[in-house]
Amino acid sequence: MLTVIQSFLFAFSANIDNIAIGISYGIKNIKIPFKVNSIISIFVAIITFLVMYISRYISNFFEIKIINKIGAYLLIILGSYYIIKDLIYKKKKSDNLSKLSLKNIIILSITLATNNVSVGILASMININYFLTLIFTFILSFLMLIFGNRLGRKMINNKIEKYSNIISSLVLILLGILQLF
Repeated sequence: MLTVIQSFLFAFSANIDNIAIGISYGIKNIKIPFKVNSIISIFVAIITFLVMYISRYISNFFEIKIINKIGAYLLIILGSYYIIKDLIYKKKKSDNLSKLSLKNIIILSITLATNNVSVGILASMININYFLTLIFTFILSFLMLIFGNRLGRKMINNKIEKYSNIISSLVLILLGILQLF
């Protein structure tokens, strides 16, 4: 059961930015079609899986208990770093894409996948289940992008976007703490 929770929390944390990105498109009244969302979510899930899989071989050179502890502390440090960075800089994400052309879809897919690389490496180091993570990453990427897009189209004030980094960071810290026990 802990394996399912860990995989879910990882995927949730890694994909929460999808809500903010969906909101930013929705506020501009740009609908992200089902097919486009599917392609983006598949790309994000595959990249996350590949990063985790490749990182597995790096961890073969170290004792698993040490890797788990290092990974747990790195998740806590990464989450803390993101919170501090967000609180200090308060940079608002801006998305200058005005329509979903093929180029914009590719940029969006790469951006979302890139968000998952660092935590994918860490997830591999703490031995999170790859298959469950692949499934949860796809599902949550898809659902969070839809949710954010619909929410953005229904609202003008995007307060959720302000807190997506903090929420994501807190989930990383929680995941790290769970790994210590």
